Amino acid sequence: MPRHSTALLYRLLAVGVWPCAFAALVLTGLLTAQRLRTVDDTAHLQIAVQLERLAGALEHATASGTQALLDGALHGNRDEPLQRIDLEESDGRRLSSGVAADTSFERYRRDLSSGPGQHRVLTVRVDPARRLRTRRLILLYGMLSAVGIGVLVALATLTLRYRVSTPLRELQRSLDALLEGGDEEVSMDANQPHREFARLRATTVALAGRLAAHRADCASIQHTMAVDALDQSRQSQAAERGKSQFMALVGHHFRQPVQALRLIAAGLHPGVDSEQNGLLAQMRSSVATMTRLLDALLEISRLDAGVVASTSASFSVGGLFVRSRAALAEDARQHGVHLAWHPGHWCVHGDAELTRDLLQQLIANAIAHTGSPGRVLIAARRRAGGVGIEVRDNGPGIPTIHQQRIFEEFVQLHDDSERHEGYGLGLAIAARLAKLLGTQIGLCSRPGHGSTFWFELPRAVMHDSDSRTDTPATSSAMHPVS
Repeated sequence: MPRHSTALLYRLLAVGVWPCAFAALVLTGLLTAQRLRTVDDTAHLQIAVQLERLAGALEHATASGTQALLDGALHGNRDEPLQRIDLEESDGRRLSSGVAADTSFERYRRDLSSGPGQHRVLTVRVDPARRLRTRRLILLYGMLSAVGIGVLVALATLTLRYRVSTPLRELQRSLDALLEGGDEEVSMDANQPHREFARLRATTVALAGRLAAHRADCASIQHTMAVDALDQSRQSQAAERGKSQFMALVGHHFRQPVQALRLIAAGLHPGVDSEQNGLLAQMRSSVATMTRLLDALLEISRLDAGVVASTSASFSVGGLFVRSRAALAEDARQHGVHLAWHPGHWCVHGDAELTRDLLQQLIANAIAHTGSPGRVLIAARRRAGGVGIEVRDNGPGIPTIHQQRIFEEFVQLHDDSERHEGYGLGLAIAARLAKLLGTQIGLCSRPGHGSTFWFELPRAVMHDSDSRTDTPATSSAMHPVS
């Protein structure tokens, strides 16, 4: 339905009224023209018949009776518009009957032959006033018919406006108000001239009632869903708090026995018995493994609980690499992996401690999965949005279908013939650290071509005093885990 009643009215007129009016005007014009042509043809035919009769009578008339014949032909037909008859004899004599010739009269001429060498000319003059009056009447009737058609078009326009366009406009306004959420009521007034739409308006009223009921149901459902969502959120937050408290209690109660075991294992000295020495080494390795697992679980708990805050500041990538190199040199040497560092002269903006923990987690993951002999490249490169820090290894690579799973907890990808040390928590912690820093970890890897992990930080301008104070320091942060 058109939104504007005028457009609807014009469309109805163009489809139903105007074509009929145009056809009626054309038909009226054709009938008027045909009637005018009929009047002219009839007048000419009557004059031709009179000329034929008069010519036949003149052929048998005597010379003395010709004038009388002309007078009788002129005055014998009072209904005909004949005004003058002229006959020119073959010897030059001219016989006439009627009024004097007038320029407004129509002239009809007929040649008569009454024998060899005899030639006469019969001329008849007719007053066209009667025929012209008839033509004017026909034109007047045609014009009146055209005016009547125009009046019918105007009446049809008014009828369509007040019987169709106006009620439809009111219905459209009511429907628009209903769609926009208004409370306008669709009324039905039987006294209105457009009561033909009473059934449509009744249907609209019913739909309005159903729409109001539907809105009430939707509001109730939305309220219920909001309450349920709030309850679920509270339950989820309570579960997270419970999880964090549980992990904190576990860490508190397990850390002391594990620390005691580490001290006891460190205090024991190897003896002369080789079996005893092997058991001691195995005990020390188990204690170290338990300590790393416990530290990783506690770190995930802290990150999920939101107790770790990020403090942004400007620092150099070179100092970050120096501190990470000191922390990971021994781990790389034990695995037979060579670390190549290319820090560049970049300064970034972010939390230095969290960035160092994130970088060390990625490097430790690369060392653990590269194998001996292997090579890991750590580099800083300029990007459009800042500085990208990359960790690239020449390990076995990661299939595409597994590249999202490796950031989940306790996920390790290995064949049946190999088993990497660790518990699959390093990349999960790295992903949480990247989220705290406001960035994310990117991955590019193909099986047999190694893997490249990277993250990006905004570039910053470092002052000279800050660069000089950026020296290696001992970190109190967590150790990298796999």
